[in-house]
Amino acid sequence: MKNQTTKTLSVMPVLALAVLALACDSSEPVNETMANAAEPDSAFLETVEATTNEAVGVIDASQSDHQGGISTFDETPILASDTLVFTPDLNIDGMPAKDIEILAKDAIIDVRESPDDVVARELVAWESRLMDIWDSSINGVVLISLENTVFPADGTGAGWFWDDEGHIVTNYHVVRPTSVLGAPRLGSTNKIFVETFEGDRYEAEIIGGDHVSDIAVIKIDADPDTFDTLPLGDSADLRPGMATVALGHPFGIGQSFSMTQGIVSGLARSIQSEASTIPIPSVIQTDADMNPGNSGGPLLNSVGEVVGVNTQIRSISNTNSGVGFATPINLVRRVVDSLIDDGVHEYSFLGISSWTLTPALTERFELDGGQRGLLVTLVSPDGPAHEAGIISDSGSARQLIGDGDIIVRIDNVTIENLYDLRSYIMLNTSPGDEIVVEVLRDGAIVPVSLTLGSWGDRFN
Repeated sequence: MKNQTTKTLSVMPVLALAVLALACDSSEPVNETMANAAEPDSAFLETVEATTNEAVGVIDASQSDHQGGISTFDETPILASDTLVFTPDLNIDGMPAKDIEILAKDAIIDVRESPDDVVARELVAWESRLMDIWDSSINGVVLISLENTVFPADGTGAGWFWDDEGHIVTNYHVVRPTSVLGAPRLGSTNKIFVETFEGDRYEAEIIGGDHVSDIAVIKIDADPDTFDTLPLGDSADLRPGMATVALGHPFGIGQSFSMTQGIVSGLARSIQSEASTIPIPSVIQTDADMNPGNSGGPLLNSVGEVVGVNTQIRSISNTNSGVGFATPINLVRRVVDSLIDDGVHEYSFLGISSWTLTPALTERFELDGGQRGLLVTLVSPDGPAHEAGIISDSGSARQLIGDGDIIVRIDNVTIENLYDLRSYIMLNTSPGDEIVVEVLRDGAIVPVSLTLGSWGDRFN
């Protein structure tokens, strides 16, 4: 078995003992004369047995009823040419130790691995896995350069192949031409260039970009045999402590096509893209090293699946500080499909404003002490919530009364705060979907069905 530590024990010194094993266990009568004649040999064998046991340093795992003798199982002696392979679970050559002839007490070596041995073996296995991830993924990663007539090289970023039609996923801020003030540059012709790991260079066209998720799709015209598409994972399956691998180009062309590793440091984070006021939900935090130039690259799990798109770092020096963020693939998947099909991604619109219930509000409204949820404070006229009959609080933002609906679940998913609401709507719904909103109204849970609208340009 690959990378499994095994130890061997040669049994050639005990050939004489094994050959005589049947005689030792024989139940046939022996006359007194023969027994007396055998005493010198028996004494010799006892000496040999003691010497052999001491030489090989073995301990017993047999079930012998003989004191100092040899047990045989199924009356099958061990041949001198045999070599026993002892694994950490004390199996021998794939068979349980109890089913194989072994020496009596003080006869089998304890081969359990030491902690250092375990660490060394697992490190070798993980290094091998990282190399496999590199080999299977790097041909799916590209270096992206943005050039224009004013600035020949206007920054770099990373991207990766989504499908065999040449669609490439990256961050919107990588391909969106901006000035230092964040506004689009005027009076310049912008071009996007893509370079593969093999060194092929293509001009790309932008298919679409989403300000909110900071995701964009570009496309090149290339033979699909010259690049690899990357498999997608499920960001909902992630847990803190799971391994992550980041691919990209830290600090640009000079360090292009690099790999770093880390873990999932946190989940359910929120970050805000440069061009939107709406936070990105369910963001993945990782300590895999990221630096400028990694933006748009894939964040992989331990089996080489994309679970996020490297988007931001949090640092006061604009270099890695062990806090990197990736947009979750479950959001990216929805956005990319929309961008490829329509050139734009529309988010679902519920049409409410709300306030998270705090212990102070719960006490003021005389609710159950453990009550959680969102108090609806405003319902947009003619919006989905208004048409479905959702009731808002009759007080003002400064003085809530507590008579509005309190949202506690959507489609059986618990909602305790605005983050929960935004995450569910953005990652699981599309305009036109029908959802069931459960609200606490006059002390009872009331299910309300409504059809979601579209935010249109309001998110942008």
